[in-house]
Amino acid sequence: MSHDFELLGRLLLAAVLGGAIGAERELNDQPAGLRTHMLLTTGACLFTLISAYGFGGNTDPSRIAAQIVTGIGFLGGGAIVRDGLTVKGVTTAASIWATASVGVAIGAGSYVLGVGGAVLVVGTLFGLRRVDDLIRRWGVSRQEFLLEAGPGFDAERVVDLVRSEKAGLRRLERQEDDGAIRIQLVVKLPPRYRAERLLDALSHLEGVRQVDWHR
Repeated sequence: MSHDFELLGRLLLAAVLGGAIGAERELNDQPAGLRTHMLLTTGACLFTLISAYGFGGNTDPSRIAAQIVTGIGFLGGGAIVRDGLTVKGVTTAASIWATASVGVAIGAGSYVLGVGGAVLVVGTLFGLRRVDDLIRRWGVSRQEFLLEAGPGFDAERVVDLVRSEKAGLRRLERQEDDGAIRIQLVVKLPPRYRAERLLDALSHLEGVRQVDWHR
């Protein structure tokens, strides 16, 4: 009976650690948040416990754990979506994958590894965001803009503007629908160049009706 309570304690600890990781995703308004990550660690931990203790002493406890790694890949893939020319959700998918490993570690009784892994995941998601912002601020950053213009708008004007701002043009797609022209623009901005400056310049081009900036 005491052993069962110990295993239940592992489940609770896995849920708490998954919740800590999911809370960061929830605060950043990501599709996979608190409940998703708690369910991930709880499920991964429970599968590991069943694999290790549910079928007697003659079974291989690594078999179910190995399938968890494969199965989580499909779940994480659902968090990745394409938005315009950018791909979003990769960090959330990676956190889902890493969170599952925390549940497996706790289920296997490796408390130090489980807690340490959860701390590293949360630290990476929380702490390194500022480092990433600093790198983008001082280094070359990739930005995407979506322009809507009136009939007859010449996309070469956008190209000339980007070059005049010393930015690198990475991609330009032009679509025309019912007289309206939509241009998807991907640029590499110089170090310490504020994207708002290019946004303002694009907005003031004659014929441009609206400019959306995808951060």
